[in-house]
Amino acid sequence: MSRICRRALLSLIGALSMMCRAAGAQDAHSESPGGRRRLQPLPAIGSSPETGLQLGATVLGVYEPPPSEHARPTALVATIVRSTQGQMRASAEGERWTAHNTWRWHGLLAWQRFPMPYHGIGDRSTSDTGMQYASRSLEAVFTVQRRVRGAWYGTAGLRWMQQSIQNGDAVRALVAQPLPVGSDGGRIAEASFGVLHDSRDGLFAPRSGGVTQWSLTTSLPGAAFDYQRLRVDTRRHVPIGHGQVLAVQALVVGTSGGAPFDQLALAGGGDILRGYARGRYREHWLIASQMEYRSPIRKRVGAVAFAGLGAVASHLPDLPGALPLPTYGAGLRLQLDAVQRTAIRVDYARGRSGASGLYIGFNQAF
Repeated sequence: MSRICRRALLSLIGALSMMCRAAGAQDAHSESPGGRRRLQPLPAIGSSPETGLQLGATVLGVYEPPPSEHARPTALVATIVRSTQGQMRASAEGERWTAHNTWRWHGLLAWQRFPMPYHGIGDRSTSDTGMQYASRSLEAVFTVQRRVRGAWYGTAGLRWMQQSIQNGDAVRALVAQPLPVGSDGGRIAEASFGVLHDSRDGLFAPRSGGVTQWSLTTSLPGAAFDYQRLRVDTRRHVPIGHGQVLAVQALVVGTSGGAPFDQLALAGGGDILRGYARGRYREHWLIASQMEYRSPIRKRVGAVAFAGLGAVASHLPDLPGALPLPTYGAGLRLQLDAVQRTAIRVDYARGRSGASGLYIGFNQAF
């Protein structure tokens, strides 16, 4: 990173540290007889290669039910952010767990104006062919999760999104072929069904246990597109002493039918294959894995080191011969809540062909 970037990052870390100290001061006054409640406004600070620096505001509400309910916390987050690349997003998201974690209800409502780079479909596109397409969308998501037995859950969900793309015609000049599916926008309507096994000891920064989810998504009648998506995501968290944790994730995503180009399997982003801009590589199939070592430094400050590898291909049998996408990096964790282990993360990652990214966000990457 340049000297200017390093100075900006150090200044940002200093500001985040002040936020963490303020959060710590509030922790001592958040108890109530019926449970632990907390409503906290925070500046929303983020960063990624595809957005640049993001600034805005977040209101975080957390309710921890009394111990007798044996339930995970209920959370509500409202956020509005604007990025230096011209993106803007406003969202409200919440989840509610019932006693003994029998049911989980989750909802999301989001509006965004999000110019994004497009490099074509496949793993052989070069970085200098990228162009911006302008997307506006309104999205609503609802999911429900029901405990079946022990750590096993059944899941179901609905997703609706109305999207418009203002300059989709410019894609033709880039790919020199018919426009990709979805380049004019349209309505997305999906239903999903799955199975989940969740034995984590916490939601935001697990120190033991793991989660594995199998889900199948299909488009609904009335949607502008007809496609299916398979997703298998498994994660494990292994304590290795003195507060240190080794976290591992493996992910497979596959789409079939006429999936829009921005609903294909996307490599990169702040959660998987950090170092590549989200959607830098996109195809019908993605396989990726990552490993992260997490260690406390002092009080509310921790550090991580991570590495990953992935690939995209048009068909599942083609993945072994696809272009490998390695990634590696390190970061800091600044804890906001010592009980729930919520935190701000700052990561720097690198990938192949000079790809790199600075990521700032909430909680662990996985």
